[in-house]
Amino acid sequence: MKTFAFIPGQVNKVYNWIVSKYKRYDTIVETFKVWALFCFLLLCAFFYLYFVNLSSTRWYFLKQADQQMTTITFKYEILKTKLLDYKQQNRNAVSSSSFKRDVVDVSAEIVKIPNGVQLWFVSAKDLIN
Repeated sequence: MKTFAFIPGQVNKVYNWIVSKYKRYDTIVETFKVWALFCFLLLCAFFYLYFVNLSSTRWYFLKQADQQMTTITFKYEILKTKLLDYKQQNRNAVSSSSFKRDVVDVSAEIVKIPNGVQLWFVSAKDLIN
């Protein structure tokens, strides 16, 4: 049967050797600790600035694009409402029994479409086939 014998004198020698070596190179160890902490703080600051700046920049442009889309949608709804009003006026004018028929001429309005939207041209020939 194997037994373990603890000799406190041996541990004390090793501990004293480590303490004396630490005292000898105390300034080097402290300088290393300061530089390691400084490098760690610089690394944390770099990651914070890079990732927080990147995410806030993306959020800003997303918010700006969303506001433009809301504006375009609002203008489209106004235009759609005007066109429905003109169609109703034309329908009422055509279906009235009076001899005077007032037909409203609808003028075109310009609506801005975002750059990313692709428009397709379909001719009447393509619709028949």
